[in-house]
Amino acid sequence: MKAEAFDYQADIVVVGGGACGLMAAYRAGRQGLDVILLEKDSRHGCNAEIASGSVPAAPTGHQHRAGVSDSVEQMIGDILRKSGNQADPDIVRALCERSAELIRVFEEELGVAMELNTDTGRYGFSALRLHNGPGRTGAPLIQALRSALGQMDNVTYADRTPGAGLIVDDAGAVVGVLAGADAGQRLGARRAILACDGFGSNQEMIARYIPDMRGVDSIGVQGNTGDAIRWGMDLGAAVAHMSGYQAHGLVCAGYGTRLVPEIPQLGAVIMNRQGERFAREDQGYSEFARVVLAQPGQTAVAIFDQRMVDVVARLDHWKDTVSSGAIKSAPTLEELAALFKLPRSSVAHSFAQCRGDLPDPFGRARLPVPAVGPFHGAVITGAMVHTQGGLVVDIHARVRRPDGSVIPNLYAGGGSAAGLSGDRPEGYLSGNGLLSAYGLGLIAGDHAAASLLAA
Repeated sequence: MKAEAFDYQADIVVVGGGACGLMAAYRAGRQGLDVILLEKDSRHGCNAEIASGSVPAAPTGHQHRAGVSDSVEQMIGDILRKSGNQADPDIVRALCERSAELIRVFEEELGVAMELNTDTGRYGFSALRLHNGPGRTGAPLIQALRSALGQMDNVTYADRTPGAGLIVDDAGAVVGVLAGADAGQRLGARRAILACDGFGSNQEMIARYIPDMRGVDSIGVQGNTGDAIRWGMDLGAAVAHMSGYQAHGLVCAGYGTRLVPEIPQLGAVIMNRQGERFAREDQGYSEFARVVLAQPGQTAVAIFDQRMVDVVARLDHWKDTVSSGAIKSAPTLEELAALFKLPRSSVAHSFAQCRGDLPDPFGRARLPVPAVGPFHGAVITGAMVHTQGGLVVDIHARVRRPDGSVIPNLYAGGGSAAGLSGDRPEGYLSGNGLLSAYGLGLIAGDHAAASLLAA
């Protein structure tokens, strides 16, 4: 839509109040610029808020104090390797190089007590580098950013005011944003930052780009309809990895909760309803979703013991799962198998594979096997979490066209930008989503502000 008169003029308009948008507004607001942040409806939350809040970073003081040896180069290698070398190496480097700064911002500027997760490693990681806030959920990080913005007189947080489109001039430069459910507000913007989430709730886009997830439940925040991606495409922006997504194969079927990723990494045994193992349990939870969905009834049973529960008992997501009633318990393995109607002989065979008493056809790492009662279990299934495809950006988070040029004044991050996982769910490395969201928010906010202050 072409530029005309504006109802209000701002230095920067940020569209989307999730991790990326909040960080971008915070970074630009700290530099004294006039910022408007548009949020569709904070009552629905955001994916970063309901996630585990795991921010990968290296090297950090937390790692040093824990005796963990890590580096930016090592982190880059892990992400590229997991993506099958499909992720943009320049974007991966830009994010990894700023990752330790993200932890510093949350701790020193926003007052969040961060910790390094040393409970267990994650599939695809060469070092422990996931950092979390209290309770190991994303809520404290989002709340801290919202609180900080609330104290800035130069930042307007417009809740329940969705972005509705971009306004461009005759040269194709973005000069404003349409806002409101009826697109009735015209906000002039010297810079615009698209920080909406992906298109996980847009079934038309799912059918077009990720047909194997059509009709599969989504545990992400509803309302992620891909608006910003479509606005960028309408302006001729390039897109990438539109078939990529993060899934979750540890969703408690019928309960709306999920097992924490530590459970399989600690040694849980996972089998189908016939009591037979069907994959290595310690693979990434994103790729595990399709494997579970391929089982009879699209479900499986995860079995773990009290030792494993003791490790995760303090985590908020685990407490929610227990409160939901998804976990069943019994004094012995045989009694637990009976609760799930699993054949005892098949369960015994599956456990023997994991212990090494029988050959393991799936190549699970040599992990502890549930052995100390009481024993616990849950019926799990697979689900979509969020999409990973989006607008192509450069190392400053500016939106690019297919020829490599940038659309003037337009930035993108979070679910609006192409992620780090490539074209398949197997490419997702734990923490990729938050690294991209917070990291590109930081980069976009800083670069947009610097470009204006230098003008």
